Amino acid sequence: MQFDTLKTMHRVAEVMAVTTATVSTQLKLLETQTNSTLFEKVGRNVALTATGKQLVKQVRPILDELEEVERTLNAPRNDDRGIVRIGAFSSSLQTLVVPAVTQVKDQHAGISFVLSEMEPPESLAALSSHQIDLAIIGYIGELMTIPDELTAIELGTDQLQVLLHDRNPLAAQTGVSIADLREQDWAMEPQGAYLTDRLWRLCQDAGYQPRQVATFQDYAAIRAAVQHHFAIGVLPGIAIPAHLPHVRAIPLVPHQRRHFYLVSRRAQARLQPLVLTKQAIQGVGEQVLQ
Repeated sequence: MQFDTLKTMHRVAEVMAVTTATVSTQLKLLETQTNSTLFEKVGRNVALTATGKQLVKQVRPILDELEEVERTLNAPRNDDRGIVRIGAFSSSLQTLVVPAVTQVKDQHAGISFVLSEMEPPESLAALSSHQIDLAIIGYIGELMTIPDELTAIELGTDQLQVLLHDRNPLAAQTGVSIADLREQDWAMEPQGAYLTDRLWRLCQDAGYQPRQVATFQDYAAIRAAVQHHFAIGVLPGIAIPAHLPHVRAIPLVPHQRRHFYLVSRRAQARLQPLVLTKQAIQGVGEQVLQ
């Protein structure tokens, strides 16, 4: 299951917190137990054979049924008790998830939470492989195709904003294009982060590579770089405080609208802790998203 979702033994090992050698051994054992060839070499990589894909197709419904059995057994006595594991990217954790789960905990002491910061592709993979129960993902443009066993609810949208020190000549504009930022020094997240990769593609489409002079894991550091007139930043609207001294937030034009989705497994649709959590996240989303 995990291999089908995550595609490499290395990623499976990371998610399962074991070594790659352990994953390889377990997969070979599975082939022995099923008396089948489930994996094959494709170049330098390993992929599922047709038999392996068929096995995954047969196993997924069984796992879903097990979740439903667990729900049925526990619901009569623990309707509002349980642990909800949520994976979400940084700005949605701060703005949507933490306020929502705090509300739920205040009203339902039997529900506890485990929160993890994850980029959208990572959280979808973790959800499909049963490592988390809910994922918050955000995409500019159309939602990527998600597996049939998952369901997505759109929470709302926000727009990308260009953060500029008030002494930057561009700060007088009402809108800033990617082309306007050609000569600017940039502060960004590391390569591989969804927003950074998107901004690099926009810059390359405009005929240049951004001059990335600062690489930060945290949006607060990007905001600080702008406040001190060290660099410019491009952040989603929900990651920008209402008042940021010496900084102007100007819409990136053409508008880059980011859509937020709350994703869960269909088999858990009626699990009460998840129902309450999803309702709370949707409620917060209505307040802070467009």
